[in-house]
Amino acid sequence: MRRLPFTGSPNFRDLGGYTTEDGRQVKWGHLYRSGQLSRLSEQDQQLLHSLQLDLICDFRRHEEQLQDPSRLPVPEPQRISLSITPGSRERFFNEATEYNVNQQMMSEFMVRVNHDLALGQASEYSTMFSFLVQEKPIRMLFHCAAGKDRTGFAAAIILLALGVPREQVMEDYLLSSKYFLPQKELKRLCRKYGIDLPEEIMKPVLEVHPEYLQGAFDAIDGQFDSIGRYLEEVLGVDPVKRERLRSHYLE
Repeated sequence: MRRLPFTGSPNFRDLGGYTTEDGRQVKWGHLYRSGQLSRLSEQDQQLLHSLQLDLICDFRRHEEQLQDPSRLPVPEPQRISLSITPGSRERFFNEATEYNVNQQMMSEFMVRVNHDLALGQASEYSTMFSFLVQEKPIRMLFHCAAGKDRTGFAAAIILLALGVPREQVMEDYLLSSKYFLPQKELKRLCRKYGIDLPEEIMKPVLEVHPEYLQGAFDAIDGQFDSIGRYLEEVLGVDPVKRERLRSHYLE
């Protein structure tokens, strides 16, 4: 089952089951993605405990983590903070309240955010991979606030490293539109950044569209002749580590 039945984190998904270009399949029950974990119920916490996670990677900014602390089962899995602030989001939103922004400008901003995720956040994503390519496979959950942008790129680059075709990677990315409900998050986003804009203008920031993730792909393709070269030169995942990754998480 791709989506797990967490009531407090509706965009909680398993990356298993995708088929690679060489005919193998991503293992179920090892790699998970989600939004924030601050609203987990007691039943959710029991479900999280049953996953037997070895590591949780939190991509939220430090302020986000303090404002909305995760509710985790006891004993807690190991956690690591990999704070990602893509683009100049706060500056953009500050300027958006002063100028006549529209939906198109917001959509273009999200493309730039994904461009920056690919080329400007290498340290955090490289650290994530360093855990995945250790001697033994681990069960990892990685998440941000909504589980669609910072987490969406993390899922995409993991699947690409495993050899999953881009078409399937894009399908996984777009699943967030099914499980993440923008209208429920609008107030939270406006409160977080101190902005007051009409819902129709803010909507693109809270959605996922193919051109957003494609912005990350275009950034990679514009500088590297293959995803393998990008993985090695930017994220430190050389061919040996990539093969170990595949041996851990493919069957």
